[in-house]
Amino acid sequence: MDEGTHTEKEAVLQLMEEIQVEILSRLPVNSLLRFKTVCKSWYSIINSTQFIKKHLNHAHSTHYNQYKDVLGLVIPSWDGSNRCVLYNENSDGIVHAKEFGFPFQLVDVCNYCNGLICFNTAEHGILLWNPSLPMEYKTIPADYDMESPEFWVGMGYDSTTDDYKTMRVPRCNRFSVVELEVFSLKGSSWSKREISKDLTYTIQQKINTCTRDRLHWIGRYFDGRKMRELIVCFDIVEERLDLVNLPGKSTHMFDYKDSLAVIDKTTLWVLVDYNGMKSSWNKIFNFSDKMYSEIMYSEIVDEDDYYFGYCCFTRDGKILIMTRRHKLRIYDPKDGYVRDVVIQGDNNIIREMGALSWFYASPYVASLVSPRGLSNCEN
Repeated sequence: MDEGTHTEKEAVLQLMEEIQVEILSRLPVNSLLRFKTVCKSWYSIINSTQFIKKHLNHAHSTHYNQYKDVLGLVIPSWDGSNRCVLYNENSDGIVHAKEFGFPFQLVDVCNYCNGLICFNTAEHGILLWNPSLPMEYKTIPADYDMESPEFWVGMGYDSTTDDYKTMRVPRCNRFSVVELEVFSLKGSSWSKREISKDLTYTIQQKINTCTRDRLHWIGRYFDGRKMRELIVCFDIVEERLDLVNLPGKSTHMFDYKDSLAVIDKTTLWVLVDYNGMKSSWNKIFNFSDKMYSEIMYSEIVDEDDYYFGYCCFTRDGKILIMTRRHKLRIYDPKDGYVRDVVIQGDNNIIREMGALSWFYASPYVASLVSPRGLSNCEN
């Protein structure tokens, strides 16, 4: 074989591999896990860091419909354990639920990022878990008192260093110098960052929302006359804390198409520019009167005794809502249409979802990101 023919053969083989990568990167995770056993070359491709990133980028893209409307739910069950359910809502409002075994009991849900869910456990500290790879999880080595109630936990991705980070943020800061703690999974180490005493706040909710290299908690501060709501924001890249103003009073915060959004009464606002307490928000829409009449007022038994919770936005802009009587409904802002969520799947899931008093919901993109592969430290 002459040199020219050999070079052409190598070029053809390279092209064939590139085509395979492009096709595989557009497939769902459950198919890729099966295809690992097809041949050694596919196993190598699917396990490679470059392919995992490429697949995740495709999953986040708005051009691939198979990743739309998928949500992750962590549901407290009757036996004190937790269940993770992934489901996809079709155009008829029917949810197809799939249950995954959960590795630990008694956990607090913190947030979701790139297919990973971050938990805080009483026994093991911070835990990262990918429901699409149910047997893989990572516990973060603790150099702190795990039972301390004064810190809230979160996890996010630093796109500038390709590093996942977990952090412990003080629940409140009242005119004193305190420190937050950051764990780099790439470096397998904890570090501390000082918080200015001028940043006075109290975080109201354990669960945070991760968007665009930042974690966000709903909090409050004293403006000299009264307590006001705000957002406590952690910049994952700069590893610093900041306070962000709210466009009104809100306790509902979401990931809305990869941007931070809040609902003030009946108005959806999206954060467009981070500038501390002078940040800019855009009004996206107001909820229709039909939505309120069908979901809120029809559920009220006593005027002062009702619950109405916005849970999360789906990836195509619909909103999942839990009513006072623990019913799940979907609201579509485009046409103002409200419909009940009909769940198909395991009877145990359906029974427990019918008796929900609390659960965590988030737009979910299934990924191949392995918690075990994020650093060299072992569980």
